[in-house]
Amino acid sequence: MEKDFESYLKGEKLKDTTIEQHVRQVRYFLCWLADSYLLMAEVGQPEILRYVDCLWSEGRTASQINRALLSLRYWFGYLNKQDIVQGNPASGLQVKGSVRSIPTGLLERNELDNLYESYVVKDDRTHRNKTILGLLIYQALTLEELETLRPEHLKLRKGKITIPETTNNAGRTLELKPFQILDLQEYILVIRPRIQQSERLFTGRNNLESLKNTLLHLCHALRRINPKVKHATQIRQSVITEWLKEKGLRQVQYMAGHRYVSSTERYLTTNLEDLREALNKHHPLK
Repeated sequence: MEKDFESYLKGEKLKDTTIEQHVRQVRYFLCWLADSYLLMAEVGQPEILRYVDCLWSEGRTASQINRALLSLRYWFGYLNKQDIVQGNPASGLQVKGSVRSIPTGLLERNELDNLYESYVVKDDRTHRNKTILGLLIYQALTLEELETLRPEHLKLRKGKITIPETTNNAGRTLELKPFQILDLQEYILVIRPRIQQSERLFTGRNNLESLKNTLLHLCHALRRINPKVKHATQIRQSVITEWLKEKGLRQVQYMAGHRYVSSTERYLTTNLEDLREALNKHHPLK
């Protein structure tokens, strides 16, 4: 089909370099469709806007997104000519100016809780991973913070954890859930001595300093529970958004370790809705 699409673009009198760019953009879109479990026949304007959201979240500029939309208009024009689909969901869509990147594809509180409850502990490694998962879901820790933690940062008798200041976030002290206290106590006393010798609270396999691969494997397992799971950053964004539904802005700023309140304001539900409305306005249909 890709070769046929190239022939279609040549028929539109486009340069070879331009054709290569359009093919590359469409290839990227098709990968996004597969990752989103969408069929081509299911794609309408809402799905195109979701794709634009994805591009924004990746840091694409307005001009880059407009080039992607142009490629999609050619793609759906080709599919129409082949009688594969009807209509062109990318028609008339154009980004004007810049719109702030907003968290998308967030998980709700019941989905977050279900991830923790459904993650099965099979051995020492998965016990460690579930302990880490609890800190992701209930304290919204970052990778850097997880790598910075030491056993002395846990105050299990008081049911609290102190997160040290890092390069990107401010330090803070947060409450632990009762079941986390039990998991952490068993991890400290039984599991940790068996799997690592480092002074850190957590290390990767074979005492690797970085936990990046650990989180990648954890999220891969979590996707079996909920296919919506993408990465640890998405979990943190989801937790912060849920906090804002029941707590004050300044309190959540502290809990999230944000140095500036503007970082927290991005997660306000009303702001997300306003920004999404603004995004739609920046994509007027002709």
